[in-house]
Amino acid sequence: MIRFVVLLTTSVLLVAACGTLGTVQLPTIVGQHFDGAGDAIGPAIVRDVLRIETRRIDNPPYGSYDTLEAEIVFTAVVTLPPPGSGPDVGGAQLAFNVGFDTDKNPATGGAMDCGAQGSTPGLDFLVLGQGGGAPADRLVNGNYNVINASWVVTGEATVSVYGSTLTVTTPLSAMGSDDGATHLMVFAGNRNGGWVNVNDCAPNPAGGIITRTGVSHGFRQ
Repeated sequence: MIRFVVLLTTSVLLVAACGTLGTVQLPTIVGQHFDGAGDAIGPAIVRDVLRIETRRIDNPPYGSYDTLEAEIVFTAVVTLPPPGSGPDVGGAQLAFNVGFDTDKNPATGGAMDCGAQGSTPGLDFLVLGQGGGAPADRLVNGNYNVINASWVVTGEATVSVYGSTLTVTTPLSAMGSDDGATHLMVFAGNRNGGWVNVNDCAPNPAGGIITRTGVSHGFRQ
């Protein structure tokens, strides 16, 4: 908002050039959660969640939040299954879910089982990457399905990996056009032996991260 005059001038130019009013981009809203180290469990390669950073982003056309990005940092390097397949039975590839309680009501939606770490109720939408066949395997385009509490596919989330960091980007249109001010939780595990095994869930004990805590001064890639 320091550059309001400049942005307003740009908007006027857009009106003159295109006949449409330009809209100011909303600032990215960032939230962080630090999860306890050393609380991971399970067989094979164990990935312990250390930190989750959420970002509510306004992409063009500007004027409303349309994307929720979750950057999940682990203790170990992240390996995803190849596009079109699920996590391997050797346990080397990450099985994960990212859940959203969009109405912030634990009495509605489904629950995510985190084994000894508890169960999280109230999840209305889920980025589904636990494997075991469709719709929980990675898609052929490299994305992952977003489902609702009835396991109906509502959209797709994109993913990227850099070292021990997994970034999951979910369009809010796949979450019932929510505003992105939601509760979020992460399941991380593997499919060692062909079963879904829990490594870690965040928050721990089971709960939800509020994805609105502060405005950033620039979107960090």
